[in-house]
Amino acid sequence: MSNIALFIDIDNAKVSLPVFESIIKALKQRGKLSFVKVYGFNERKHMRFGDIIEENGFESAPTMRFKKRAKSQLDTRIFVDAVKLYYTAEHIDEYCFMAGAGDLVPLLSFLRTGGITLLTIKTPQATGNDHMFDEAIEIDEYYNPPVKLSKSQIKARLAKLSKRSKEIMVSDDDDTETERKELVSEIESILEAKDDELDEEEKEMYSSLESLLEILKD
Repeated sequence: MSNIALFIDIDNAKVSLPVFESIIKALKQRGKLSFVKVYGFNERKHMRFGDIIEENGFESAPTMRFKKRAKSQLDTRIFVDAVKLYYTAEHIDEYCFMAGAGDLVPLLSFLRTGGITLLTIKTPQATGNDHMFDEAIEIDEYYNPPVKLSKSQIKARLAKLSKRSKEIMVSDDDDTETERKELVSEIESILEAKDDELDEEEKEMYSSLESLLEILKD
């Protein structure tokens, strides 16, 4: 059985929760997940990820804030952690990477020279690093980007979500549990599409959504 290390950037690589769960499942079927580190983790934005990270004892690293805005960027901490693991955990023979756009080739070349089997997750979009991997793992779910809402749409959605959330919180009806979960998923989808650059009104609305999410999760 292979011993596998997973380096996954859920923020820059735009990994949704179903995709994350599918990746974990696929790798566990392949071998033993001996090391997992989740990069770009934000406790408020990725609240449901936190449950899985904690339950499985995975490591996490918070979101890095870049001065220059970009669709996605490679988290350079992956380089440092992968090389460190290579020298301290000789029993791990397969490294799997799911990262943002960037040049992984120097790291992959180093690991390959050391006899490491290199894995990635098969996605609909090709990346510049694909030729360096020994295998692309197929998963059950693929990322579907959330629909970005306009300011007026977010304002209307926030009002609706706030009203329904208050009704659920004061209700003794057990049937509201399903709707509560649906509200959590809807809020998380809105937060996932949030831009890095926001005006003050947008910041306030997103902050309200994050607070609402925490209440619904309690």
